[in-house]
Amino acid sequence: MLHNTPDAVRRLLCESWCSELDVAQDGDALRLSMPLLEPDGDYVTVWLRQTMGGWRIEDAGSTLMRLSYDSDTSALMRGPRRVLLDKMLAQYGARLADDGQIVSESDEQFLGISLLRYGQAMLRVNDLRSWSKARVASTFFDDLKLNLTEIVGVDNIVENYLAPEVPDAVDYPIDFSIRGTRTPLFVFGVASQERARLATIVLQHIDQYIERFDSIVVFQDASAIPGSDLRRLMNAANDMVDSIDAKAALAKKIRHRMRAA
Repeated sequence: MLHNTPDAVRRLLCESWCSELDVAQDGDALRLSMPLLEPDGDYVTVWLRQTMGGWRIEDAGSTLMRLSYDSDTSALMRGPRRVLLDKMLAQYGARLADDGQIVSESDEQFLGISLLRYGQAMLRVNDLRSWSKARVASTFFDDLKLNLTEIVGVDNIVENYLAPEVPDAVDYPIDFSIRGTRTPLFVFGVASQERARLATIVLQHIDQYIERFDSIVVFQDASAIPGSDLRRLMNAANDMVDSIDAKAALAKKIRHRMRAA
């Protein structure tokens, strides 16, 4: 009886999985609900369009739409996030099309495995919700620079600024110096406890040599910084923005200082 078990299990799985498939005509495409679950409990839904010798698999933009509910998908279209996304999709034979759809092409005989790989890709994309606090911590400064560029223009930003008034300035670099303000405006990015401590040290050091300057600290997430480190940094800096996502608040603080120039 044991030697029949593999065949029995195979039949059981095929019957179970096939019973969960929902295939329907949808215009010039077939809509297919797969036995894979999105984080919100909905089935993964894809659309199939027949091509010469095979099929094109699409998501009708639904994956990015779901992300847009609680994430800034515009940041996904550029910089390091886009590089990570493209590499991840390529692992499953998929790509992000210009119209915002995740797409993949499959030969007729490989449609089954292509659908499973595509479903995996869609579920992996949902991991982007956690990238801002985990994997994409390394992109924090890229995001901050992009935000500053949108606010003041690339010509008004000096990255890793070394203040000429400060001795050993190479050891006390300023993340960003903003041109166009009455007094020098320095912006520091803080994505971790270590960066909070470093920004405090730099601010305290340059304060000894620069008579007048203004400073803004932008956190990846201020709530993640221990209270003692946060208090020391608050005492050293002029202003703070509690999250990299608070772009409007950062813009308001910078533009206020530029108008006062």
